[in-house]
Amino acid sequence: MELTKEQIEFIRNDIRQKGITMSDLAESIVDHICCTIENDSGTDFHKAHKKALGAFGDEGLKKIQQQTILLLTLKKEMTMKKTMFVLGYMATFLFTTGLLFKIQQWPGAAIMLTLGTVLLNFGFLPMFFYDRYKRAIS
Repeated sequence: MELTKEQIEFIRNDIRQKGITMSDLAESIVDHICCTIENDSGTDFHKAHKKALGAFGDEGLKKIQQQTILLLTLKKEMTMKKTMFVLGYMATFLFTTGLLFKIQQWPGAAIMLTLGTVLLNFGFLPMFFYDRYKRAIS
């Protein structure tokens, strides 16, 4: 069965009415439903549409959106934590190496101490406190 533009628009509107607000996710679901309907030969559009939506289950579309949001949020948090770890490691390494250089009176000590302090104060600590704030809220 070949779908018309009106039928595809009907599916889009139905997805919006069911509570899907993320545009990329909505388009993916519309594409999935359209493919399912087109592969279901011998039935009319409305029966095939109900059958395709039934494959998601009760409240299935909302659960898919909630899980998608959760996965995207977790990905951002993991990236932030990795960045925070690397900044903390670099700041500690630069600061302690700068101290060693300063004690031995080797050149480059001031640059390492300054970079370590800057990374610690303007990189690691803001991310660390933001992470703790988010944990305290949730």
